[in-house]
Amino acid sequence: MKNIYKIFMLFVVILTTLSSCSEDKELEMIMNPEDVNAPSITAPSAGEQIELSLDNKDELAMVIRWNRPDYGVDIKIDFTVDIDVNNGDFSEPINLAITTSDSLALTQAELNEKILALGLSVGEMSDFDIRIKSTVNYQIPEGYSKIVTISATPYSTIFPSIYMIGAGVGGWDPALAVEVASTGEPQKYYTKAYFDSDGDGNFRFFTAPDWGSSYGGWDKLTNYPTDLLQPKAGDGDPNFEFIGTTGWYEIWVDTNSGSIDMKATTEPWLYLTGDATHGWNWDNPTKIKWVGHETWEGDVTFTQNNFFRFFEQADWGPIGYGHDILTNYDTSIIIVAEGHGDPNYQFVAASGSYHVVVNKREASVVITAN
Repeated sequence: MKNIYKIFMLFVVILTTLSSCSEDKELEMIMNPEDVNAPSITAPSAGEQIELSLDNKDELAMVIRWNRPDYGVDIKIDFTVDIDVNNGDFSEPINLAITTSDSLALTQAELNEKILALGLSVGEMSDFDIRIKSTVNYQIPEGYSKIVTISATPYSTIFPSIYMIGAGVGGWDPALAVEVASTGEPQKYYTKAYFDSDGDGNFRFFTAPDWGSSYGGWDKLTNYPTDLLQPKAGDGDPNFEFIGTTGWYEIWVDTNSGSIDMKATTEPWLYLTGDATHGWNWDNPTKIKWVGHETWEGDVTFTQNNFFRFFEQADWGPIGYGHDILTNYDTSIIIVAEGHGDPNYQFVAASGSYHVVVNKREASVVITAN
């Protein structure tokens, strides 16, 4: 009986030792960076060239694929897909995605946006580099793929604005011209503007904010909402007359099809909510005034070391802006609010009254003491 017992115990010891060795080997494979393979890019191939165009913006531009690194065990891996200028050092890359997949598909519009952010020249075939980083956790070294260099020709998404000048939109002084900004598609424009029918509601369109750049009105834009606009009779110029209810409107202009669409809207204030201003609520919120396309300004009283962010409506959704969207600001005035689940700012200057200018197109917040 004792011999049987001894044999059984020896068998248990052997199994335990084998199991322990296996676990130790798995841990060693994970912890030892020499045993960790970095991700390897399998597509696109080095030297590949991609022609991008606005007409094909929704079509597939490329698929980036990579082999998963072998850590010796089945483990969750996050992949960061970055691009940089050719021969850059990836110290300030443009991020394409963070994913657990082993591939990333990009439309022409998506790739175009990213390589324009790198500073590649419009209409020129230029090189850029792709690199993939693998991350598991803080105990395991990050892995980096070899860099793959490809080329692409970006297209422009910036087109000149047009302008409205006239008593119906603020006055006939060109300094009061209302910008109607490009939507990013050729010959298509959009903004929000205040239209006045109480007096002389006349206005027309210009390609620049000066008298020498008249584009026209009802002669060029022949499809328009007749309950809001009509040709101004007796004018020597092809002005429109605004005949709707005085107030704020969204306006869309398509100079290719010769059409105007309009829809009544509320005054487009920008709201500041947080304990740096009036509080984390929507009771009489602090707000600044729309002064031009996606530009707001006004005076705000701030409390030092407290927090806030911006909203396009007096509510939490759908549109809010923080340090994730408005990325250009003076860090002696506001900084990223560390540890917050939302992209709030922290106001670090002295408490007091300040003038605030927010320009969404420039992703900027300018705050100066009054």
